[in-house]
Amino acid sequence: SQTACAAGTYQPSTGQTSCIDASAGYYVPTSAATSQTACAAGTYNSNTGSTSSSACLDADVGYYVPSTGAASQTACAAGTYQPSTGQTSCTDASAGYYVASAGSASQTACAAGTYQASTGQSSCSDADAGYYVANSASTSQTACSTGSFQPSTGQTSCLDADSGNYVSTIGSASQYACSTGTYQPYSGQSSCLDADAGYYTDTTASVSQTA
Repeated sequence: SQTACAAGTYQPSTGQTSCIDASAGYYVPTSAATSQTACAAGTYNSNTGSTSSSACLDADVGYYVPSTGAASQTACAAGTYQPSTGQTSCTDASAGYYVASAGSASQTACAAGTYQASTGQSSCSDADAGYYVANSASTSQTACSTGSFQPSTGQTSCLDADSGNYVSTIGSASQYACSTGTYQPYSGQSSCLDADAGYYTDTTASVSQTA
């Protein structure tokens, strides 16, 4: 007499003396099976000889399984994430966000002072000198306006030009002293004032004129 292959095993050929255990990534739910059944994409099974589709485990959050018959799950790469279980792919980090490490279930907003214009990135960029980023999750940096400047990178605001100084362009990393013959009593200005007739200034960065 012949013997039926047990559940968890199969035999595709005739005239054999044994059955074959289901491979990792597969299962055989019935006896006398001639083939094994692949775990669906989004699931995996690291064991051999499985008898049920319940042996196929959903991919964890932060992981995915792109194809059927998988013996293992794959971590989402840095720059991507997956908040749900049983998925076949990962999601690129949005612009304004980043994912620093592999196997992440969520993305992180770029902090104020930093930004990220592209999707699928693992870090954010510091605002350049002369620029600032006021809010988190920003996709761009903003140039300092005239009358203001920023000498440092990664900042959330700009500095007003001091009295006796000016900034005439946007995106400036520095302020400029009023030249001799000019003065500026106020901060945050984009130009200096010429000394009036009958007055003078004989130093740079003057805040007042002299009779």
